[in-house]
Amino acid sequence: MDDRIIRFEGRGAQVQYRVLMALYSIVFNRWLYGIFCRALARFFDPDNKVVLDLGDGRAFRIYLNDGYWTRFYLYHRDYEPEVRAVLDAARGHTRLFCDLGANSGLWSVYGSALFDQVLSVEAAEETYGRLSENVDDLPGVEARRAAIFERSGETLRFVNVHQSHASAHLALDGDAGANDTFEEVETVCIDDLMPGGTSALIKLDVEGAEIVAIDGAHRAIREGSVFIYEDHGSDLSSAATRHFMGLDGMAVFAIETGPQRVPDAEHLARIKTDRYKGYNFLAGREDSGLLAAIIDCFEKNDGADKPNASDTGGP
Repeated sequence: MDDRIIRFEGRGAQVQYRVLMALYSIVFNRWLYGIFCRALARFFDPDNKVVLDLGDGRAFRIYLNDGYWTRFYLYHRDYEPEVRAVLDAARGHTRLFCDLGANSGLWSVYGSALFDQVLSVEAAEETYGRLSENVDDLPGVEARRAAIFERSGETLRFVNVHQSHASAHLALDGDAGANDTFEEVETVCIDDLMPGGTSALIKLDVEGAEIVAIDGAHRAIREGSVFIYEDHGSDLSSAATRHFMGLDGMAVFAIETGPQRVPDAEHLARIKTDRYKGYNFLAGREDSGLLAAIIDCFEKNDGADKPNASDTGGP
């Protein structure tokens, strides 16, 4: 039994959990696992969940009909260790952590023990409900349903990808599958979300809307905020990283094995070798005190806290 589990909630939840873990040990294909996970869920209460202890009295709930979180955080356990290492390194160097595209709120819950204030933003209505369930009772955490965009106050269409909540995204290019659904959501830009004069740690996970999100963060960048973001191996253009690199005075670091400066697109291509994997990077102005403090923390630890490679693509 997973020693992180505080309790099971729902009729038959423990049985459902045990079957899922046994199933994943023999089904190595993520898509097949998702199919089996959803099929199994038809025989159980849809509200069955596992409550995990994240330390410091903080808990994270995973619904057992969720093929993403049951695979990546129940079975694999060590989810995105490179992100966790950056959050740990930033502790004490900023009061504010912004979890933008927060999904169910894993990093919001974790960050609430490290930072005085956490701003947690999710666009999809159903996923926002699960986020709220995880963070509403946590001190210092403010949750908001919105889409991160270059301007605030607009109403845009948001695509809920069929059977893949982690792939939900703004309908910027009209791309949607036959079984996908749409909902409307109000936008907010990062500069309007954050108080002025603050250098924050910002985790940006907005599924293809990175450039418009960055374009709404000029003040945040100028004031020294640091971004953790994903550049997926399937994006051969590396649009988000190239956009950061195109801004004056910006530095980009690969973080999978500790921060390593990415000086140009050629170096980036040597890092992104797996088209089925999401790669996390760190970006901030070269003169950012927060960025310097994070890098310095890793250097002082001399690799002791360097994370192992993660096979996940992010929440």
